[in-house]
Amino acid sequence: EMADVAMAPSADMFEMGVKVQVLKRGTMFAPRASKLYEIYSRYNAWDEVPQTERDRLEKTIFKRTFDEIWSDTIKFFTERDPTQLVRAEKDPHQKMALVFRWYLGLSSRWSNTGEKGREMDYQIWCGPSMGVFNEWVRGTYLEQPSNRHVVDITLHLFTGAAYLSRLQAARLQGIYLPDDLNRYTPEHPLSM
Repeated sequence: EMADVAMAPSADMFEMGVKVQVLKRGTMFAPRASKLYEIYSRYNAWDEVPQTERDRLEKTIFKRTFDEIWSDTIKFFTERDPTQLVRAEKDPHQKMALVFRWYLGLSSRWSNTGEKGREMDYQIWCGPSMGVFNEWVRGTYLEQPSNRHVVDITLHLFTGAAYLSRLQAARLQGIYLPDDLNRYTPEHPLSM
């Protein structure tokens, strides 16, 4: 459904508050990521975050300690961008951002690899068009995901677009067509 989409902070542009569209249903990623951004916006350093909140984040979101994650973060950025570490060592707010980005970055990998124990943290990029598609195929053979194949869906999209374009062309020529024709429904597979 279209309502199954939420906005969540982006790992790449976390500090700027940029958000991405993600699947909301069946995962806690969006509210957890938003909580991390809220904390980042409110506090200038991890040590400023109340102890009860830090404990809750380490237990429920990170499932590791801040220091353990920071250690992994050092290893990661030593290979990729050491300037991030130099900045973080001078700025505790940046250090907190890098640790929070650890969660945001790994959450999409966890969903791609099917990481056991991290199902509630899966980050699945998704827009409302997925919900619109599911509404379009409801009641058809494509309602079941196992019946969905790229070539078949593409053919239905092209056929539907051509069908609706022809209806519009006929109307522009003054031909009356009943409104119930204004919908293309995939009734059977089109792929060869």
